Amino acid sequence: MMVRTGSVQTTLVGLVAIVCALGMAPAAHGQIASDRPGFGDGATTVAPGTVQLGLGYALDRETGRAPGETIHEFGQVLLRTGVTQALEVRGGVGSLKATADGSGYEGLALGTKLRVLRTPRTALSGVATTSVPVGTGAFAPGDRRARQELKVAFDGALGEGLVLSVNSGASFFYDAGLQDERDLEGLFIPTLSVGLSKTTGAYVGYAGFYGKSTNRNWVEGGLTFTPNADTQFDVNTGLRMDDNVDTGFFVGLGLATRF
Repeated sequence: MMVRTGSVQTTLVGLVAIVCALGMAPAAHGQIASDRPGFGDGATTVAPGTVQLGLGYALDRETGRAPGETIHEFGQVLLRTGVTQALEVRGGVGSLKATADGSGYEGLALGTKLRVLRTPRTALSGVATTSVPVGTGAFAPGDRRARQELKVAFDGALGEGLVLSVNSGASFFYDAGLQDERDLEGLFIPTLSVGLSKTTGAYVGYAGFYGKSTNRNWVEGGLTFTPNADTQFDVNTGLRMDDNVDTGFFVGLGLATRF
């Protein structure tokens, strides 16, 4: 699949310019490190003794079984808890999904995040996630191999209320499939986040997934609202920028809370 390189570059330049302009406004951003919305994860780990819950809804027109199919996804549940100051364990419980042709449950993932570096302006963590092929009804898995994702997550403060986050790594099937194919896929996800006020923030970014025969390229953005130190609401959207995907987009909303 060919990538519309010029379109992606033009869009990214525009998004970076918007975020940098927003960053000119003074802000004392109050976001919590929710690892949602968006494709990427931050480098921050959950504090020991804290449980953090994320959940949401999305309307998705990219991952359907037929071109242009709309999927409604309810759940997107992610539970995280701190083991030490630098280590957390996490579990994705999955979602209920519905289309015009059927519905079912899909998704189960287990993982860890380990922070390996922290300075006053930067942080670096390793994230390992295993996706388990669990599903029911219309979303029963066609491939029953577990998939492993390994990546590093970097956060760097660029200025007052402005943060650059970068994820880089790869995913692959544990077991060999057809013709010994493990379907290795690289990933690169840079994201710029900016605090608009003490309670609101915004982000824009790019998410690229690079496979042997297919690349998936996204631009995404969203807003967050943090009414208190332990609760954050979000809205987000993304657009796929590939030649052969004319209707690839999603919109969603969600909640992250800790207790």
